[in-house]
Amino acid sequence: MKWSRVLAVLCATAGTAAADEIIVPNAAATTAGSGGYSTLLRSAARSYQLVVGSGELGALPQGSRITGITWRRPTWQVHAAWPGVGFSCVFANYDITLSTSSREPGNLSTTYTDNIGPDAVLVRSGPMTFADAFFPGGALTPATNDFGEIVPFTTPYVYQGGTLLLTVRHDGNNCGGSGSLDTVSSAQCQAIGVSSYTQPDQWYAQGPIVMRLTFEAPAPCDPDVNCDGAVNGFDIQATEEAVNGDFSNFCQPSADLNGDGTENGFDIEAEEQRVNGAPC
Repeated sequence: MKWSRVLAVLCATAGTAAADEIIVPNAAATTAGSGGYSTLLRSAARSYQLVVGSGELGALPQGSRITGITWRRPTWQVHAAWPGVGFSCVFANYDITLSTSSREPGNLSTTYTDNIGPDAVLVRSGPMTFADAFFPGGALTPATNDFGEIVPFTTPYVYQGGTLLLTVRHDGNNCGGSGSLDTVSSAQCQAIGVSSYTQPDQWYAQGPIVMRLTFEAPAPCDPDVNCDGAVNGFDIQATEEAVNGDFSNFCQPSADLNGDGTENGFDIEAEEQRVNGAPC
């Protein structure tokens, strides 16, 4: 196994700190909100949808795999950590979908399914437990609270450019307590919601809840995938072997060369094209 491959594996197993991150809206990285919404942590069933325009996603490279999400407590007044040390809140169903949006910010339909693009991925679903100081508190504007723990995705979403649409639906929790989250406005963001887990229409305006996404940026384009200093048929062979699970002659961190989120024959085809002079 090549040392570059070993290094990639070590980095990948070092924990979420190695992941790239983006805060949306971008201004929220240094700006506290003036209010909060409890939609995402409400004790009763709620649904929420946020569209983000490409102007807020400049730090998210095309082809990135979005692997998790989190939010933070508001600071317009002091809020304690949620749900609190020694407490836990369990949602029987906490479903998150990512996709492009068929509508730009400012033009969302009140029927939420009309806004979801054709590339929708249910990135997580089923039970979700928030325990102890999952979302830290204690700060007061102009300070901001730390973001909560990462909610990891079971299936990553591959961002291919354009808008990004977040849809969250849950059926309430078992602890009877709701937690509010920070909101910061942006002309590139629009949010809607409804007091139901299943209602498809008559959604109403909400504030954009500040989120932090974790992602894995695509590997730099280098057709010399076996790192022998030449670009030729041996690179195609190494790619074919990697797609089939043998990385002994493959020195890049992933064989997903076309950035579609899977390693398969299309990646071999992409490498063949690059070896024959096609641009990345």
